[in-house]
Amino acid sequence: MAKIIDMAKSRKKPSIENAGKSCIACTTPQESKTLELLNKDTLELKSIPFKDVSKRFYKVVIDFTLIKNDTSRQQFRDLLFSIFCREIPYKRASDRIYYVLRLAGFMSNLDGITEIPDNNLRDLFNKYCDENHYAKDCKKIIITCKNTLLEMYDTRKGFERDTWDSSIFKVSDERVNKSSSEYNFYFRQIGNVENREYAKKYIKYLLGCTEQSLSTVINYFSHICRFCDFIYPKSILDVTEKDFRKYLDFKKELSNDAYNHNISRIYGMYEYLTVEGIMKNPIPVDLGMCRKNKHKASDELVSEHVILQIFNNIHKAPFNYQLMYLINYCTGMRISDVCQLKIDCLYTDGKDGYFIRVNICQKMKKTIMNFIPKSLFEKIQEQIKIITALDYEEEYLFPSERKRNHPYNALTFRHNFKVLCNEWGITNEDGTLYNYTTHSYRRTISTDLYQNYNVPIVTIQKAVLWHKEIQMTLSYVKRPDEFRKMKADRYFSKAGATELSEWLKENLQDYILPNGVCGLSPKLGTCPAVDACLSCPHFMTSKKFLQIHKEQLEKIKIRLVIYEANNWTPNILTAKRQIEELEHIIQKIEEEEGVNASETIKVNTSTTNL
Repeated sequence: MAKIIDMAKSRKKPSIENAGKSCIACTTPQESKTLELLNKDTLELKSIPFKDVSKRFYKVVIDFTLIKNDTSRQQFRDLLFSIFCREIPYKRASDRIYYVLRLAGFMSNLDGITEIPDNNLRDLFNKYCDENHYAKDCKKIIITCKNTLLEMYDTRKGFERDTWDSSIFKVSDERVNKSSSEYNFYFRQIGNVENREYAKKYIKYLLGCTEQSLSTVINYFSHICRFCDFIYPKSILDVTEKDFRKYLDFKKELSNDAYNHNISRIYGMYEYLTVEGIMKNPIPVDLGMCRKNKHKASDELVSEHVILQIFNNIHKAPFNYQLMYLINYCTGMRISDVCQLKIDCLYTDGKDGYFIRVNICQKMKKTIMNFIPKSLFEKIQEQIKIITALDYEEEYLFPSERKRNHPYNALTFRHNFKVLCNEWGITNEDGTLYNYTTHSYRRTISTDLYQNYNVPIVTIQKAVLWHKEIQMTLSYVKRPDEFRKMKADRYFSKAGATELSEWLKENLQDYILPNGVCGLSPKLGTCPAVDACLSCPHFMTSKKFLQIHKEQLEKIKIRLVIYEANNWTPNILTAKRQIEELEHIIQKIEEEEGVNASETIKVNTSTTNL
């Protein structure tokens, strides 16, 4: 602590030894060979001992003698070594390599780039790019390349360094969301070196002395970086309440949640610095500055109108996306936990009880288990067969497309499924485009269980949402006002009779329709008119409709999941009958493959003959 207090008094920027000098230590024969080639006056990239480089850049020849300054020449060589051998900051076969090669001309008359302040360096390079008519994206590389060199030349160890990755900090697996991007802390983006050291102390405390997830710590760090950038070059210790209110004024357009996070995250840092005896002045931020949040999380429910549209289109999605959505819908499980499911996630009690299990829930830091319908259980078994048939041993149910034994990226799924919903034209009841969010399904299932099935709040807390505190569960359940209004709704039949929705609540086994409900009592059996063509003796089809029948079959199988999840018995019976009839039709059509393909086939679903 004394080291930082002394720094606060001197306010001097520590110098990094060996900046501008090569200090590369090779660890493989390929690295040694690359370093040897880089030290020559000219380099043909086709000779680099990495196939992705030699194959893509086989025509490129670099003449290092064109870089007049010795320091710049060495820094340019070191940057290429970092890219080719370590793939930092870019992949060795990336398009950005062409931009990096243009740095040779820019650096030629400079005494290296590591000692030039960021703003000055950025201005110089922007001007150089404009004069040479380079693409706008080329301008983005300069600070990244400078920071890469500074990291290479930094001889400090561990937490003293300006970049932290998993080799520096160690946290338990339950604090890491593996379905998210890799976690790194880039402290160099904090321009004031003194503030950078304070930020390191606080982040180290959060990593080592709290149980917060790594993603939450990253969130704290992001807010601190933005705050330090705003007050630059002022020290954190010298910030006044007036300064902080200027910062809040700069953030006034943010949503209440984001605005309040800016306050609470930075308050936490100041509170830590005060307890540690570093902050002597009054804390410039107060939690009383937070806005009152008028938005209630329980309003974020997914309507039946939206769900039915998605179920009518979900068969068009990739199979893994179908399952990820259905698990989220049926269980309310966090999408980060869905992505991290292992291939041993299924469990059955042998008594018609089917469950899905998360070995370590990333947020709750323990194993959780949710009940699922049998049809979803069987679909997940299909996915397990797909994964176990891979040419390598994969542990995740939804593996990453880029990295073996790594879960699918939750952000990628959210983005891509939202794009799919837009392509399908999923709309809200008011006609606006539906904005897909995964967390809203947690609120929807908890509200549905409470309102429609009278499930106690504590059961929803302990067996569905897996919250530590019941207060959190209460915020998820939409309760009194809307439910009282629902009791006053009236449903009209064609005969004009009315039924109070209280009757509907007592008869939840009834058919749920896109435009109402069915008043047929469950005791009278399944409705003979549902999807009537399949049951009609006059129905005729042909081979040209084969794909349509297959798509319809897949769609009904998907619907069966929602029916079983809600225990809609008549719908379940009808869906199973439709599946049987469609499989019968498809089988008979495929048997006729290549024979009288243009002829119409009459279907009699009451027999086994076409």
